[in-house]
Amino acid sequence: MLAFKNLLRRRARTLLSLLGVAIGIAAIIAFNAIGQGFRGDINHYLRESGAQMVVVNRMMKDPAFSRVKKEEQDFIRSLPEIDHLSRANLALASPRGLKEATRLTMLVVFGRTRGDRLMDKYREDLRGKLPESDDQILLGSIASEDLKKGVGDVLELFGRRFTVVGIFRGGVPWEKGGAVMSNTVLDEVLQQKDGSVYMGFLYLKPGADPKRVSAAVAERYSHLEAMGIGEFTNFYDQIEYIDWFVWIISLVSVAVGGLGVLNTLLMSVSERTREIGTLRAVGWSEGRVLRMILGEGVLISVFGGLMGLGLGVAGAEILIRFAPSATLSTRYGAMLFVQAFAVALGLGILGSLYPAWRASRLSPIEALKYE
Repeated sequence: MLAFKNLLRRRARTLLSLLGVAIGIAAIIAFNAIGQGFRGDINHYLRESGAQMVVVNRMMKDPAFSRVKKEEQDFIRSLPEIDHLSRANLALASPRGLKEATRLTMLVVFGRTRGDRLMDKYREDLRGKLPESDDQILLGSIASEDLKKGVGDVLELFGRRFTVVGIFRGGVPWEKGGAVMSNTVLDEVLQQKDGSVYMGFLYLKPGADPKRVSAAVAERYSHLEAMGIGEFTNFYDQIEYIDWFVWIISLVSVAVGGLGVLNTLLMSVSERTREIGTLRAVGWSEGRVLRMILGEGVLISVFGGLMGLGLGVAGAEILIRFAPSATLSTRYGAMLFVQAFAVALGLGILGSLYPAWRASRLSPIEALKYE
């Protein structure tokens, strides 16, 4: 194939173009896989609770700062559709008194109520037992391994000493990289004397209509939002901003790859002016010259795209392995690979359009005179 042979003439330049496309496609794969992994982990975390709905403060655009007061919780519990409301708190803590360095510089601490339905999920694949007093905690398997703390060991958090009574292996990565303690203790730590929580998990009675719950909560408290488990990640702008950020970074990388294709083919056309003139002189049409240069661009994009798919997967796995706290995950969907490869093809076509048009417009006589 003539287009393939032309690319092999300047192997170093072609390789650099391939790398440019590959890096752009790798960025799309890696960042989107991590972004989708984060979104998927949130959905999985909520579904594992067994609840059908959650209630949060809609005025807080970051869920970590959401607050649902005790009186608001009591009202929701009184609704005829509600079977149970589980209080859930959240805080960050720095482990103290560790003898060895650890990647877990911060622990995500989940506040739970002993005997509550939300604690049931930790019974599965649990080594040890559930906490029976406020000075006992659970550790996730990632936190246990990294902190080198097992059942019976003591861990200092928030200036207090807690005994680890269980290690849970279920849950999402950032949950397994955290700890579970009593809501009573976390209320004191967060100085929440009003009994507020960042989120309430709602368990509905059989046959209950979630829309009635949402309407009743909205009518009584305009600042609260009761929503289905699957609606949570679409509700908060902060999560949507992550998606936008991921695509912006990816598209910047892609633009660099496109410029590389454009530069490579422009230089190629310039260096082969006499050759193209000869082809035109022996009967090649403008369309045939155009297709030849476009073919070179498509070849670069195809091979660069395939290289980028592999680099993207490898890069994403490396990123999550060395991320702080090792609590990120990745999710790869067929559509992500299709989109990334389509972008690669688009790069090849767009990057080669102008060089191809320029080559096709060369006058055979003028091209043969070119030095």
